[in-house]
Amino acid sequence: MHDVINLTGYQSILCLNGDLPELSFFTGMNVPIIAADGAANSLLDLGIRPQLITGDLDSVRPAILEDHPFLHSADQNYSDFQKAMRYLKDNDLLPAIVVGINGGHLDHILNNINIFMETNCLLYAPPIRGFVLNEKSHINCLLPTHTKISLIGIPTATISSKGLQWELNNSQLSFPGKTSCFNRTRLSEVALEIHQGSVLVLIYEQMIEDAGLSVL
Repeated sequence: MHDVINLTGYQSILCLNGDLPELSFFTGMNVPIIAADGAANSLLDLGIRPQLITGDLDSVRPAILEDHPFLHSADQNYSDFQKAMRYLKDNDLLPAIVVGINGGHLDHILNNINIFMETNCLLYAPPIRGFVLNEKSHINCLLPTHTKISLIGIPTATISSKGLQWELNNSQLSFPGKTSCFNRTRLSEVALEIHQGSVLVLIYEQMIEDAGLSVL
């Protein structure tokens, strides 16, 4: 049974240069915190000291580098996200919880999602937690009923579900194209099966009251 609400079992937290969770999230986690370039600025503003700062280091405040460990990589063929993922892999710090994936410029957000699709990590952008399901995978999730959930095939996917308000039966999802955004859980146990492609699963960790809830 896949408990997507549980944040345990991850080896590190990777902070990108976007919107970060509140201080309580970091203080409640006992894992290494890695900052991708400018994310170190926001972490230090929260009072959090990263274990390492990595990237091309063109966004982090120079004074921070004077007394914090860093790994500089000037290769412009790879983003700071990709450089940080390589460090995590080389140091057995995967899977990671990735924060800061949203916020900032739209092209950065889209590129972050593009990179995230190739990872086996957890996306955490309160109130959303996200992960990727790849071809031939099947999971059962325990979630409160009426939980908002979005399923996006990137670039395409065929998926079936059990336990959703708007069920999917060998449904074709794609981005751009048809998605299953703003769906809801109808049962406390939801089954998702990916027949083809990859699906980005985004689950809200708190009840969202909107028109979708009113029709249940």
